[in-house]
Amino acid sequence: MALAAGGGLESVDEDDKKDPPFVRDLIRSYLEARAGLKELGILRTERSLQSDYAEWLGANRLGLTLSENPVEPGFDATDPEGKTYQIKSRIVEDLSQPTSFDFGAIEARFDYLVGVFFDPSFEVLQMVCVPYEAVKELGSPTASTFRFRWDKNNAQDPRVMRIDLGSDGAD
Repeated sequence: MALAAGGGLESVDEDDKKDPPFVRDLIRSYLEARAGLKELGILRTERSLQSDYAEWLGANRLGLTLSENPVEPGFDATDPEGKTYQIKSRIVEDLSQPTSFDFGAIEARFDYLVGVFFDPSFEVLQMVCVPYEAVKELGSPTASTFRFRWDKNNAQDPRVMRIDLGSDGAD
Protein backbone atom coordinates (compact mmCIF):
# COMPACT_ATOMS: atom_id res chain seq x y z
CA MET A 1 0.00 0.00 0.00
CA ALA A 2 2.69 2.51 -0.90
CA LEU A 3 2.28 5.53 -3.09
CA ALA A 4 4.12 5.62 -6.37
CA ALA A 5 7.12 7.94 -6.70
CA GLY A 6 5.85 11.47 -7.01
CA GLY A 7 2.85 10.79 -4.78
CA GLY A 8 0.59 9.24 -7.39
CA LEU A 9 -1.66 6.23 -6.96
CA GLU A 10 -0.68 4.63 -10.27
CA SER A 11 1.06 1.63 -8.70
CA VAL A 12 -1.55 1.04 -6.00
CA ASP A 13 -3.68 -2.03 -6.38
CA GLU A 14 -7.37 -1.26 -7.05
CA ASP A 15 -8.35 -3.15 -3.88
CA ASP A 16 -6.00 -0.97 -1.81
CA LYS A 17 -7.73 2.18 -3.12
CA LYS A 18 -10.94 0.92 -1.48
CA ASP A 19 -9.21 -0.05 1.78
CA PRO A 20 -10.38 2.23 4.64
CA PRO A 21 -7.00 2.15 6.49
CA PHE A 22 -5.21 3.20 3.30
CA VAL A 23 -7.71 6.01 2.75
CA ARG A 24 -7.37 7.12 6.39
CA ASP A 25 -3.56 7.18 6.00
CA LEU A 26 -3.91 9.50 3.00
CA ILE A 27 -6.33 11.74 4.91
CA ARG A 28 -3.96 11.82 7.90
CA SER A 29 -1.10 12.82 5.57
CA TYR A 30 -3.27 15.54 4.05
CA LEU A 31 -4.21 16.93 7.45
CA GLU A 32 -0.58 16.84 8.63
CA ALA A 33 0.47 18.71 5.49
CA ARG A 34 -2.24 21.36 6.08
CA ALA A 35 -1.12 21.73 9.71
CA GLY A 36 2.49 22.22 8.58
CA LEU A 37 1.45 24.80 5.98
CA LYS A 38 -0.57 26.64 8.65
CA GLU A 39 2.43 26.66 10.97
CA LEU A 40 4.53 28.21 8.18
CA GLY A 41 1.90 30.91 7.66
CA ILE A 42 1.04 29.76 4.14
CA LEU A 43 -2.46 28.53 4.96
CA ARG A 44 -4.37 31.21 6.83
CA THR A 45 -7.96 30.04 6.32
CA GLU A 46 -9.94 26.88 5.70
CA ARG A 47 -10.21 27.87 2.03
CA SER A 48 -8.42 26.04 -0.69
CA LEU A 49 -4.66 25.65 -0.72
CA GLN A 50 -4.66 27.48 -4.06
CA SER A 51 -5.99 30.76 -2.65
CA ASP A 52 -3.86 30.93 0.48
CA TYR A 53 -0.71 29.77 -1.31
CA ALA A 54 -1.17 32.41 -4.01
CA GLU A 55 -1.60 35.15 -1.40
CA TRP A 56 1.51 34.00 0.45
CA LEU A 57 3.57 33.77 -2.75
CA GLY A 58 2.39 37.16 -4.04
CA ALA A 59 3.06 38.87 -0.72
CA ASN A 60 6.52 37.34 -0.41
CA ARG A 61 7.53 38.08 -3.99
CA LEU A 62 6.38 41.71 -3.82
CA GLY A 63 7.35 42.48 -0.22
CA LEU A 64 3.73 42.97 0.86
CA THR A 65 2.09 42.57 4.24
CA LEU A 66 -0.90 40.27 4.23
CA SER A 67 -4.03 41.64 5.87
CA GLU A 68 -4.54 40.51 9.45
CA ASN A 69 -8.05 39.46 8.46
CA PRO A 70 -7.48 36.70 5.87
CA VAL A 71 -10.87 37.42 4.31
CA GLU A 72 -10.51 41.21 4.22
CA PRO A 73 -13.10 42.66 1.82
CA GLY A 74 -11.52 44.30 -1.20
CA PHE A 75 -7.85 43.48 -0.73
CA ASP A 76 -5.47 40.86 0.60
CA ALA A 77 -2.25 42.78 1.22
CA THR A 78 -0.63 46.21 1.41
CA ASP A 79 2.78 47.58 0.48
CA PRO A 80 4.88 49.94 2.64
CA GLU A 81 3.28 52.97 0.90
CA GLY A 82 -0.23 51.79 1.81
CA LYS A 83 -1.20 50.59 -1.70
CA THR A 84 -3.64 47.67 -1.62
CA TYR A 85 -3.40 44.40 -3.54
CA GLN A 86 -6.08 41.88 -4.43
CA ILE A 87 -4.33 38.53 -5.01
CA LYS A 88 -6.12 35.92 -7.09
CA SER A 89 -4.99 32.70 -8.70
CA ARG A 90 -5.98 30.32 -11.43
CA ILE A 91 -4.87 26.82 -12.36
CA VAL A 92 -4.23 26.56 -16.09
CA GLU A 93 -2.57 24.01 -18.34
CA ASP A 94 -0.48 26.74 -19.96
CA LEU A 95 -0.39 30.51 -20.23
CA SER A 96 -2.26 30.58 -23.55
CA GLN A 97 -5.39 29.23 -21.82
CA PRO A 98 -7.95 32.01 -21.28
CA THR A 99 -9.43 32.33 -17.81
CA SER A 100 -10.96 35.04 -15.66
CA PHE A 101 -10.61 36.70 -12.31
CA ASP A 102 -14.00 37.44 -10.79
CA PHE A 103 -14.85 40.04 -8.18
CA GLY A 104 -18.02 40.34 -6.14
CA ALA A 105 -18.06 44.02 -7.03
CA ILE A 106 -15.47 46.17 -8.73
CA GLU A 107 -16.33 48.98 -6.31
CA ALA A 108 -14.44 47.04 -3.63
CA ARG A 109 -11.44 49.11 -4.62
CA PHE A 110 -7.86 47.93 -4.56
CA ASP A 111 -4.82 49.48 -6.18
CA TYR A 112 -3.52 46.36 -7.94
CA LEU A 113 -4.64 42.90 -8.92
CA VAL A 114 -1.92 40.29 -8.57
CA GLY A 115 -2.72 37.27 -10.74
CA VAL A 116 -0.89 34.03 -9.96
CA PHE A 117 -1.05 31.34 -12.62
CA PHE A 118 -0.38 27.80 -11.40
CA ASP A 119 -0.10 24.67 -13.46
CA PRO A 120 -2.08 21.65 -12.17
CA SER A 121 0.85 20.63 -9.92
CA PHE A 122 0.98 24.12 -8.33
CA GLU A 123 4.14 25.23 -10.10
CA VAL A 124 3.99 28.96 -10.72
CA LEU A 125 3.79 29.63 -14.45
CA GLN A 126 3.53 33.39 -14.16
CA MET A 127 2.62 36.21 -11.81
CA VAL A 128 1.25 39.52 -13.06
CA CYS A 129 0.32 42.83 -11.47
CA VAL A 130 -2.47 44.88 -13.04
CA PRO A 131 -3.48 48.37 -11.87
CA TYR A 132 -7.08 48.75 -10.71
CA GLU A 133 -7.93 51.19 -13.52
CA ALA A 134 -6.80 48.63 -16.13
CA VAL A 135 -8.83 45.86 -14.46
CA LYS A 136 -11.89 48.12 -14.42
CA GLU A 137 -11.40 49.26 -18.03
CA LEU A 138 -10.61 45.83 -19.50
CA GLY A 139 -13.13 43.87 -17.42
CA SER A 140 -16.89 43.69 -17.66
CA PRO A 141 -19.87 43.15 -15.38
CA THR A 142 -21.77 39.89 -15.41
CA ALA A 143 -25.19 39.25 -13.87
CA SER A 144 -23.67 38.78 -10.40
CA THR A 145 -19.97 39.69 -10.54
CA PHE A 146 -17.35 41.76 -12.27
CA ARG A 147 -15.05 39.72 -14.51
CA PHE A 148 -11.53 40.52 -15.62
CA ARG A 149 -10.98 38.16 -18.52
CA TRP A 150 -7.41 36.96 -18.91
CA ASP A 151 -6.81 36.36 -22.60
CA LYS A 152 -4.21 37.18 -25.24
CA ASN A 153 -5.44 40.77 -25.68
CA ASN A 154 -5.51 41.68 -21.99
CA ALA A 155 -2.20 39.90 -21.39
CA GLN A 156 -0.59 42.21 -23.96
CA ASP A 157 -1.95 45.42 -22.45
CA PRO A 158 1.06 47.65 -21.63
CA ARG A 159 -0.23 48.26 -18.08
CA VAL A 160 0.14 44.56 -17.21
CA MET A 161 3.39 44.08 -15.32
CA ARG A 162 5.04 40.68 -15.23
CA ILE A 163 6.56 39.82 -11.87
CA ASP A 164 10.04 38.36 -11.97
CA LEU A 165 9.93 34.89 -10.47
CA GLY A 166 13.67 34.36 -10.58
CA SER A 167 15.24 31.34 -12.18
CA ASP A 168 13.21 28.77 -10.29
CA GLY A 169 9.64 30.08 -10.23
CA ALA A 170 8.18 30.22 -6.74
CA ASP A 171 11.41 30.50 -4.72
